[in-house]
Amino acid sequence: MIRRARPWLGTIVEIAGDDLIALEAGFAAIAHAHAAMSFHEATSDLAALRDATPGSVVAVDPETVHVLRFALDLYLATDGLFDVTIGRQLVATKFLPRVSAHPLTYYNGTAADIEIIDDTHVICHRPMLIDLGGIAKGHAVDMAVAAMQAASATQGIVNAGGDLRVFGPNAQTIWLRRADGQLGTSLDVRNLAVASSSNLLFRRTSRGADHSPHIGLAGKAMLSDQTITVTAPMCICADAVTKIAMADAALAERLLAKMDGQVIITPCLSEAA
Repeated sequence: MIRRARPWLGTIVEIAGDDLIALEAGFAAIAHAHAAMSFHEATSDLAALRDATPGSVVAVDPETVHVLRFALDLYLATDGLFDVTIGRQLVATKFLPRVSAHPLTYYNGTAADIEIIDDTHVICHRPMLIDLGGIAKGHAVDMAVAAMQAASATQGIVNAGGDLRVFGPNAQTIWLRRADGQLGTSLDVRNLAVASSSNLLFRRTSRGADHSPHIGLAGKAMLSDQTITVTAPMCICADAVTKIAMADAALAERLLAKMDGQVIITPCLSEAA
């Protein structure tokens, strides 16, 4: 297969396939998702939502609405555990940059304050910092696969830094990393998405407490020495459930039963020993 890699979505995106035109279509889909849903880009939909007057209608890309709908469904299904309005906590702990002159206390909204009007319009009823993060990356992978298939690719892999999807008749061997960064077990993957999350090596100390980029209930950081891997038909599902599984593996399993997926927990070396 032909392979190309480019910097998008805050990581290196690698796309492999059997047709160069299809690869370009895949990268175009990735670029579209980045422009619409990047926390960092001043012209993104997320910037428009955080800058808008609370209660006002904001026009956004249909792909942004698709991801927000998915996020709101998970917010309800997890009783608020999965909440994309965690930007405030991530800025406070410097996992995300400052993007506004407002104090962080100004951004007090939750996902319950997001209203989707239609496929291109959204209202945030309270100020909030939405970070679609991994699920936007997962959806971008799904968009790239759809674009490649529309361009007549019959086999391909889209890998966006831990969010990966394989399509076509041939299985691909995927190696899973432990939380300490070393290679662990492998999976043979065919027509499936795989996402992994860990934070053992991605923590910061603030005011005497350890923090990670993974936020649980009540805005508290989740600290895990394991790598959580989820397989599912769609990458947006796989990515989202890794964060849920980090906090509540049983809840993740119940959700995946409806998504035809599974959770794989890879311990770090010391736990394995």
